Amino acid sequence: MKPLFKYIDYRLFLEDFYCEKKKSTRFFSYRYFARKAGIKSPIFFKQVIEGKRNLTRRMIEQFIPALNLNRKEAIFFKNLVLFNQAKTAVEKQEYYSVMLSMMDYVNEHQLSADQYLYFEKWYTSVVRELICLYDFKDDYGLIARSVCPPITISDVRKTIHLLVRLKLIVRRKDGTYRQSAVAIVSSDTMVALARRSFNSQMLVMARNANETVSPDERNISGITMGISKACYEVLRTEIAAFKERVKVIVNQDERSSRVYQLNLQLFPLSGDVADLQKEANGGRSCVE
Repeated sequence: MKPLFKYIDYRLFLEDFYCEKKKSTRFFSYRYFARKAGIKSPIFFKQVIEGKRNLTRRMIEQFIPALNLNRKEAIFFKNLVLFNQAKTAVEKQEYYSVMLSMMDYVNEHQLSADQYLYFEKWYTSVVRELICLYDFKDDYGLIARSVCPPITISDVRKTIHLLVRLKLIVRRKDGTYRQSAVAIVSSDTMVALARRSFNSQMLVMARNANETVSPDERNISGITMGISKACYEVLRTEIAAFKERVKVIVNQDERSSRVYQLNLQLFPLSGDVADLQKEANGGRSCVE
């Protein structure tokens, strides 16, 4: 089986562990593992693998010696379990950051980890756009000050290194940079999590811009409306089409001079009327 550090789902790790032990140890069973872990239920291990039971922090500690994990593996396993069972994106990121620092950056992990780092920081995409608009002549301090709000020189160095590694920017012979045609497109669970964090950071940036940026340099507006589910789907399609149109317009702009962020949000501000009617009728459907 592959090393523990290559898993992002602890249940898959436990399943592979069980299958591997069954092959190599004739007497190994769910009951045997339960005894090693000090668990009363002989099928608890099986239920965890199947997703029917979760591991508490106490159970995690009992699983660690039964899985024969060393100190580093134990730390990774604990964070892996807590990451998988976390309720919020903030919690997931906290545990995944620990996992990421312990992962071996090889083969399939390389792209996933780098993609996560790309979306983890709001300014990564800003630096990518900015560095190709102007020849900074490796003046990282100038780049750092050009970002709004400013970032550190260390952040700039790390970001450029990441962008080059991902081949999202390419350095020319004259020392300037150009964007490559490569874009990060992935349905990877961790990339999706990082994207959610990126969007949250940009929403905060939009709020700050609404208060600090001159009205002639920003356009922030909204519509509060009542719509049906079918109308929502139509609007979502229209938003997607609009974004594609924006890309065409931007790609044709040959005099870019500043980096902007365009946010589009469509989210509910109330419960569904059908649910409200059902609640008003004492939990009964209004159509009976």
